[in-house]
Amino acid sequence: MKKVLVFIMLALLVLSFANAQPMYEERLSNEPVKANIAVMAGPTGFSSVALSFNDGKINDSVVAEISVYPSPNEVIARLANGELDFACLPTNVAANMYNKGVKVKIAAVVGNGMLSVICSDGSVTDYTGLLGKTINVPDVGSTPDQLSKLLLMKAGLENGKDLVLDYSVASPAQISQMLIAGKISLAVMPQPFVSMVLAKNPKAKIVADIQDLYAQVSGMENYPMSVFVVTDKFAQNHPVATQSVLEAYKASVAWVNANPAEAGQAIEKIGIMKAALAAPAIPYCNLVYVPAKEAKAQVQAFFASLYAFSPASIGGSIPSDALYL
Repeated sequence: MKKVLVFIMLALLVLSFANAQPMYEERLSNEPVKANIAVMAGPTGFSSVALSFNDGKINDSVVAEISVYPSPNEVIARLANGELDFACLPTNVAANMYNKGVKVKIAAVVGNGMLSVICSDGSVTDYTGLLGKTINVPDVGSTPDQLSKLLLMKAGLENGKDLVLDYSVASPAQISQMLIAGKISLAVMPQPFVSMVLAKNPKAKIVADIQDLYAQVSGMENYPMSVFVVTDKFAQNHPVATQSVLEAYKASVAWVNANPAEAGQAIEKIGIMKAALAAPAIPYCNLVYVPAKEAKAQVQAFFASLYAFSPASIGGSIPSDALYL
């Protein structure tokens, strides 16, 4: 009996040591933990910019290295193979990754909806005038595309019958120039392109706020457009560093919102977007920091809405609670 008790005690000690090991190793390391962070070349990356200050030094124990990528596809591959530890991504991309077995967790929502339908010539004055019209939408499968299709479904309307969603021009920047020049009449656009079109075309008007329409059909105040994710491996091996990065990100969001002019310069410096385009749009970009536990209900409701019309848009199923940090 004594031998059994001794064996059990030894087993418990081994388990306790194993569970404590990542934090123990983190405390003993003389070198700061390096956190490799990916952001998109667009508004998804705006709120991260203060993490680049002081050469990325968050504190004596953690250094952030920010890399800017043109599309989520490059980020997904690097998260999967372990090159990256954190990333800012469209919310549905995080669900797709999780459902495909890439081990990441949503740490926080960092951007809410910022889409509008713009009319370049005054021919439409509100959303009721969109019936029978052709509306340009950037990128099939993008958030503007998904929200457009979701709202059509909720309204009982059909693309191609009640109105036409035109995907012939994929780039938001190119669509913006066409709206400014009056070459197209209507488009679903994200910030900062909305602000740019309104500033350069005096005839252009917002005829529908996608966030308001989503609130009407979903009962939720807004939808989570972008999230900050962390790999399971980094979160498990470096819990203290993970918390430091998240606290720094929260502070970065607050700084960017409070200092749009300075933030615009910093955004341009690290290659996210030109300051002239970013700075005036920041107040309208809905940059937030909502920890995963607080944001989960909102995110799950968004996933449920997307799943209702296109299961493939989130990887075939609504993710479980294991997706959230």
